[in-house]
Amino acid sequence: MSALPARMLVDLPNWLGDLVHALPALAALRAANRGGETAALLPAAHAPLARLLGVNTIARPTGVGFAWARRRLRHRFDVALTARHSTRAKLLLAGAGAPVRLASRGRGAAALGLATFQVVRSRHQRHDLDQALARLGLQGAAAVPFRLPLPDHLRRQGLRQRALLGELAGMVALLPATCGLEGKRYPIGGFVAVGRALQAAGITPVVVVGPGEEAVAAPLVAEAGAHIAPTAWALDEIAALLAACDAAVGNDSGLTHLAAAAGCPTVALFGPTAPARTAPVGGALVLCAPGSGDPATAGLDGLDPAAVLAAVRAVLVPRAGADRRPRPGVAPESGRRYDAWSGWAASSTGRARDS
Repeated sequence: MSALPARMLVDLPNWLGDLVHALPALAALRAANRGGETAALLPAAHAPLARLLGVNTIARPTGVGFAWARRRLRHRFDVALTARHSTRAKLLLAGAGAPVRLASRGRGAAALGLATFQVVRSRHQRHDLDQALARLGLQGAAAVPFRLPLPDHLRRQGLRQRALLGELAGMVALLPATCGLEGKRYPIGGFVAVGRALQAAGITPVVVVGPGEEAVAAPLVAEAGAHIAPTAWALDEIAALLAACDAAVGNDSGLTHLAAAAGCPTVALFGPTAPARTAPVGGALVLCAPGSGDPATAGLDGLDPAAVLAAVRAVLVPRAGADRRPRPGVAPESGRRYDAWSGWAASSTGRARDS
């Protein structure tokens, strides 16, 4: 199918982490659609990130479907595809009325008259849209670390934010919140221990959480002397702050994925979720708890704070005199492993890895 350049709509996921995983595909679509119009349909709070890729944005209200799309989107686009897999997303795509409409198989897609593509869930999530891209004559997402293109003014703003939040020479972002499985959340006591150790080493811990998650940050402020980034900042401003930090450590969560994509040396803590599927697309040192990838048995409470601190020190890039250009890194599908119990080892399984 040769449909580009065209007026193209890309319906993006609701959750921040899933959105970041879809950004390599969005960047590829934008690059292939030069001479056309590329618009991202997504929650309003996520729009600043999509705009960094040079696409237009349309805010998608919560819960909208066929009727809303028919009123707001019908006949505005030649090509429309969705990175979401719900029935509601496919109803929305049907209502958009584009001549070319691409959705993942199942959940009524074929009955709605949508062209379908397969999602291979044994592969990393960055590849979920590969077959949709192939239907448009494009290559799939490259298995290399993805970088958000932060403009110079945002990078300068991130440095100013860093200076306001900490007076010590170093700064590490702590990302303790997460949505979904409770087992994905590293115990707050572990983050407190890491934060205290960083303070003792002359490094400011700064806590970054989303709106409504301030209570998660409170113990780190009270017990580890951490600073907290304002939750009212837009996501591109948060990305700029994370890019200015010397390292970040967090759960398998949206902000951890954002830190890695922004180019911050990142440690991602994995318990019940599988890094082979959801390791940060920006590249990270992935530290796995015992039994990682098994939702029934794996939890992060078995991960020693000393191991987490050692992983942070392994990626820490001091700002003074350091080369902060994006590092080539290693793709999530290959790399080296740092195991909490045995240290560094070669990896071919996609479990704990410097990805």
